[in-house]
Amino acid sequence: MGLLSRIFRTGGNSADTDAAPRRRQPIAGELPWRADASVPIVDWPAAHRQMPSGADADDYWWSVALGWLDALRIRLGPQYAIEQSDSFAMLSSLQGRTLQLAMACCERYRRRILRDLDGIATAWGRGPHVVLIFDALDEYYDYVGNYYPQQGEFAMSSGMFIHHGYGHFVFQASEMAAMEPVIAHELTHCLLAMLPIPAWLNEGTAVNMEQALAPRSVDPRRGIFSHRETAQKRTAFWNAETIQQFWSGKSFKRPDEGCSLSYELATEMTLLIAKDPQRYRAFMNSAHWKDAGQDAATQTLGYALEDVAAAVLGDGPWRPEPAKWIEGTELGQF
Repeated sequence: MGLLSRIFRTGGNSADTDAAPRRRQPIAGELPWRADASVPIVDWPAAHRQMPSGADADDYWWSVALGWLDALRIRLGPQYAIEQSDSFAMLSSLQGRTLQLAMACCERYRRRILRDLDGIATAWGRGPHVVLIFDALDEYYDYVGNYYPQQGEFAMSSGMFIHHGYGHFVFQASEMAAMEPVIAHELTHCLLAMLPIPAWLNEGTAVNMEQALAPRSVDPRRGIFSHRETAQKRTAFWNAETIQQFWSGKSFKRPDEGCSLSYELATEMTLLIAKDPQRYRAFMNSAHWKDAGQDAATQTLGYALEDVAAAVLGDGPWRPEPAKWIEGTELGQF
């Protein structure tokens, strides 16, 4: 089992329980730390090597995760505290009812995603789902900067699933109504992490789950003018070059409106495919980022990806062409 599997427990859906969660303790010994990080981040390969022979894997990774969060807590200040539930360990400054709602939301969404994406999403690995909620924007970006290049333009975000070392969630603190869709979106990424699906399918599925679990985030004021405006923007943006950025995943990281247009296209395409749940499940379990899922589409859906794109955008040069992805690919989970 690879290091990235540390975040998840093995097995499928967990049942609801009224019992209080077991209170775990941070690791007693010293943890190995990344020397190049601006904040305490565990050297995960070294932590893996330090796991005692014969130790219970779940207990070990819980203790390591809590030790890591405790070091972050000390670094960030006394307003931060660690909270635990059956499946989650959260570091935040949330208190009282807001903290209870946040933890309950995480557990509830986890169960719903595993149920609604049965046969697709999986809970795997050992240890808790780790959630970091930063109060200040500069704290948030200082932290995520440890996982991304220091130069370049990037789309803004309010939360992400970082699939590096020990996969975990990172959010900016906000009202619960604003945080709920972000939790749903990123937790979907988390539970799809074992699948080598392309970015457009990863993001499209996450947005659709977000809208199903937190429908308040869907703006009901979107009327005919908004649809016309979107159609005009699509016509102006999508062409033979930009569609290859979409298939490779690069368009999702554009700092301009190409990012939002990519999410819209991915969401609508995924909705169309998901109208047949059985074929959607087969497609999700066989799609690969190397060709944007083209081979899987023809084998499991009975049509090509350019046909799905054409159903949204109209006729055009929409066929995936991996040979043109000279800048590489992105896997989603942004």
